[in-house]
Amino acid sequence: MELLLGDHALRRPVAVFMSPGPLRPPERTLHLHAGPHKTASTYLQARLHANRADLERLGLRYPTPWREHSHRHLARDLQAGRFQALERLLGQQRRWSGDLLLSAEHFAPLIRDPQALARLLRHGAAQGFALHVISFVRPQAELLNSFYAHGLGRLYGAPSFRAYVRAQLDGRRLRGPARRRWIRHAPQLLDFEQRFAAPLAAEGLRQSYLPFRPRRQDPFAQLLDLLELPPPVAGWRAAPAEQANEQLGRRGLGLAYLLNGELDRLPVRRNQLIAGHGLNRLVEQLRQLARQRGWVAERFDGWQGRLPALLQQRFGASNERFSQRVWGQDWGEVFPPGQSGVAGVAAGQGLVLDQQLRDEARELFLAYRRRLPRHLR
Repeated sequence: MELLLGDHALRRPVAVFMSPGPLRPPERTLHLHAGPHKTASTYLQARLHANRADLERLGLRYPTPWREHSHRHLARDLQAGRFQALERLLGQQRRWSGDLLLSAEHFAPLIRDPQALARLLRHGAAQGFALHVISFVRPQAELLNSFYAHGLGRLYGAPSFRAYVRAQLDGRRLRGPARRRWIRHAPQLLDFEQRFAAPLAAEGLRQSYLPFRPRRQDPFAQLLDLLELPPPVAGWRAAPAEQANEQLGRRGLGLAYLLNGELDRLPVRRNQLIAGHGLNRLVEQLRQLARQRGWVAERFDGWQGRLPALLQQRFGASNERFSQRVWGQDWGEVFPPGQSGVAGVAAGQGLVLDQQLRDEARELFLAYRRRLPRHLR
């Protein structure tokens, strides 16, 4: 194992890992940022898109032929085995002498598949590109907290946090009388040794695992530090304000939890309400309330009681092995206790479910129900 580059936030090298294998001749690099979900990928892609001109002057192109900030459509083509989409994209860059960067959370399943990863290596090499896989690593407690808050705030359904965590740890779907109406909460692959087994075993693959620690370093700055790209004199452009993906906070998520309960009374699944009956407008109304009332400043944190001990029991040993392998450090050195989360936002506790929120959830639900066709009320 050869560690090649350091993370400026730590004294010891933690960022880039090269699997054993034959050395490559110098060539252009295809940097593939593979998320994963809930590691600020949307924000990162928006900033990359906003700074494309400055990045190109530094020798890095962020192509966006789909007129979107990310490369999710390409990733979905590749997941379906349509690698000609990658061939076309790389073929369009024949006259570009620098490196390329592609970014999508949807690349994550590809790099977990040894055969798909081998095809990525082959197709890149055929066009003169060495593949460099980049992934952020976020502790499981934060990941599950974030996924739960996202689903709750999007009105996908309302399991308790404890039920959600236990289902995730067991790798199963949620149970309960209302779950058939909910958007499915798919089990996440939470063991990093398993998640990154394919790239770690790939011969000669350059790969980088960036600790997701937004309190210590902005993920955009973290990525550009890794790629050794200095900021322009005027600084990097900020991401558009609409790319902010803040949590609704304890009260906002409490309101969402209660509103989900009201929606369970309707004889229709959530995906139908989203697709044809304006549920996303209600979601946006929740977001606006949370921002206007300052609820986003007090974050929800569901890790109480025995849940932290269960998580440590399940992943503690594998986290240590993974950390030593890719960063050469203890997990607790890379992710010190109490230094995770989001900068400038106080940690909170569980959901707030007081009578004021119960009344407001009822009012929002009744207003929404009045707009539905009679047979869905």
